[in-house]
Amino acid sequence: MYAKSFMALDGNDHMTGARTAQSAPYDCYRCHVCDSAMTFHPEYHTERPWFEHRQNALTARGQYCPYVKPERSEIKRIKLLRRYVPDARPIVQKANWCCAGCNTEYHGERYCLICHTSEHSIEVLTD
Repeated sequence: MYAKSFMALDGNDHMTGARTAQSAPYDCYRCHVCDSAMTFHPEYHTERPWFEHRQNALTARGQYCPYVKPERSEIKRIKLLRRYVPDARPIVQKANWCCAGCNTEYHGERYCLICHTSEHSIEVLTD
């Protein structure tokens, strides 16, 4: 189960949003975090377009991407929500993280841009 992404890199390596991508739905899109190929879902009828990782085109960094491996708690929430909304997808949560692998702190999705993994990242709780 992959999380929906609303941002991606287009064929010219420019960051683009899903609504902007509706004007070029057949462009080649890649994940802005792990550089894996993505499928664009234009969703013209709902006006809620999104990107999704292509399972057969994950890069080595893609297996640690937060959009590919959502947190377990998020997956549980989605399974409960699917009882009421069958097409619900996980949303990536942003937080403060500390990577024990390279000893850096960062905010955002659980994915260290230096180590290219999320294995060593621990959430930093703020009061």
